[in-house]
Amino acid sequence: MSSTQMPGEFQLIQRLQTILASAAQNADGRQVVAGIGDDCAVLRGARGKYLLVTTDMLIEDVHFSRDYSSLREIGQKAMIVNLSDIAAMGGEPKYAFISVALPASFYLEEFDELWHGLAAVAREYSVLILGGDTNASFPQVEERGLVINITLIGEVCPQGLITRHGARPGDLILLTGQIGDSAAGLDLLQAIEHPSFQEDSPSLQASYYLLDSQYQKALQRHRVPVVRLAESRIISQHRLATAMIDVSDGVAGDLRHLCRHVHQGCHEQQALYGPSGRQGSRVSQKCGPGEAGALLWLERLPISGAVIEIAKVLQKPVLSYALFGGEDYELLFTSPPDLAEKARQMIEQATGTRVSIIGEITEKIKGVRLIDAQGQAIPVPESGFDHFRKAKRGE
Repeated sequence: MSSTQMPGEFQLIQRLQTILASAAQNADGRQVVAGIGDDCAVLRGARGKYLLVTTDMLIEDVHFSRDYSSLREIGQKAMIVNLSDIAAMGGEPKYAFISVALPASFYLEEFDELWHGLAAVAREYSVLILGGDTNASFPQVEERGLVINITLIGEVCPQGLITRHGARPGDLILLTGQIGDSAAGLDLLQAIEHPSFQEDSPSLQASYYLLDSQYQKALQRHRVPVVRLAESRIISQHRLATAMIDVSDGVAGDLRHLCRHVHQGCHEQQALYGPSGRQGSRVSQKCGPGEAGALLWLERLPISGAVIEIAKVLQKPVLSYALFGGEDYELLFTSPPDLAEKARQMIEQATGTRVSIIGEITEKIKGVRLIDAQGQAIPVPESGFDHFRKAKRGE
């Protein structure tokens, strides 16, 4: 049997879709609204609602490090990652099933701390933990190897469901909160422990040891990300988005997911959005799935002062954090031009969360481009977090 190097995560998802389709595994397709390829699977549930099902596996030294986060924070983050998938589809989280694989060196007190973090977030968002599994992890590796897998079930009304697949050329691109903080915070944490930085740049040690509150904010965004469920409720209830995704792999990479399945060639806008401009039925004889491009306006990207300062200290490009830094878990969504400003105002007034209109969906031929202050178009390369990229720890 020949050996082929593992591709990226999303290439594997496409491959899995092909394998499952050829195996004719979807025998009860009438109950399946959406399968592999979105933030959640969507199933027909009771009382006319849809069930949302998501699962995420977090692995030590891939998704988190006990060197940089407490076990309580790791538990909180693990739950938040799954809550974010439910939020990305306009849903409400309900039930969780949690499995953990523990290193041989784990103590009971550490187990308790991890679970207190998981339970605290579940309690805050009214999620019931109903089961799971506990096992030993990599017996040959005593010190590392903590694995947390969560399956979360939520629900959404059919008219409130938002997928990745509804954007159209001409839609505006909106983003909650700020981007780049988590990746910049992680880089700063790694730099703090790297001997060469402290030896070569002693004047920067005060920054590394986080005496400034803005650094603390970036670090906290890495350790315990935000949850945008309140913002998602507004978007869903008022049908303000044509497509949505949470920013887990970087804005540039996640925007491309929205661009891969757009509605093309819809000459009758009311067929898609309804007479009021709100999103209505997605069935139109003149609409077809296709791919699109996007413009991102550099000056409107919401980049915090912390990211700018960390980039300066570590001599890294600010845009690298903003466009390709993962794990911000903000909501990236598209709206028709006549709804975008309304969406921004409604979310900001109700939640206090900043919302930025950062770009526009375009025709595919233009690709994904960044427009700078001088109006110059810069192609955005395909990049983002890749779970299968081989990298040395601390890279």
